[in-house]
Amino acid sequence: MKKFSFSACKLVSLSAVILSLVASISHADILDDLKVRQARIKSVSATFTQEKKTRLLSRPIKTSGRFLHKQPDKIRWEYTGSTNMQVIFNGKDLWIYYPDLKEADKLGGMSQYGSILHFDVLSLSKDYTITANKDKNLTRLTFVPKTKGPISRIEMEIIDDSSFPRMVKLLDQNNEPTTIFFRDIKLNTNIPDSSFIFTPEKGVIVRERSLP
Repeated sequence: MKKFSFSACKLVSLSAVILSLVASISHADILDDLKVRQARIKSVSATFTQEKKTRLLSRPIKTSGRFLHKQPDKIRWEYTGSTNMQVIFNGKDLWIYYPDLKEADKLGGMSQYGSILHFDVLSLSKDYTITANKDKNLTRLTFVPKTKGPISRIEMEIIDDSSFPRMVKLLDQNNEPTTIFFRDIKLNTNIPDSSFIFTPEKGVIVRERSLP
């Protein structure tokens, strides 16, 4: 009886090792496949809705607008409705423009944050530990930062025929989530470079600062 128990334990341990190995290989395959597919993306155009939850408010803050991205690192977020704001990244500087207030913030030293603004898995893997699992045509990703920063966790959902996230959830250090849902995703369309250039109009107050 003791011999049987010992063999059973060995069998269970071996099964656990095999399952762990299969999971590890599957995880690596999912990420490698996604990196290859995302490398084919030259531009992205999409609409989005964004929801920010905070303990300070009983209801989430909801916004919507349009998202544009062009390789390698040009990004534009246009918020419409009650939140009239434009966020433009040219690969180096980040502009945040408030048309109604005629004010703009120019943030320098932002080049290292480009990957998080357009959700590139290969670039994010440098600063985040990634876990992945696949359910039919949907890939779910979890990103945990390798060093402490303003974001404690990122979650993404990507469908196979897009390679670009349909959902992104970012949790800050207080575990307060900002969730973005993308719709009408169009890949590799012609987006002019002028979409990512911001020149303040006369009378616009510009505040400049740099991030470390």
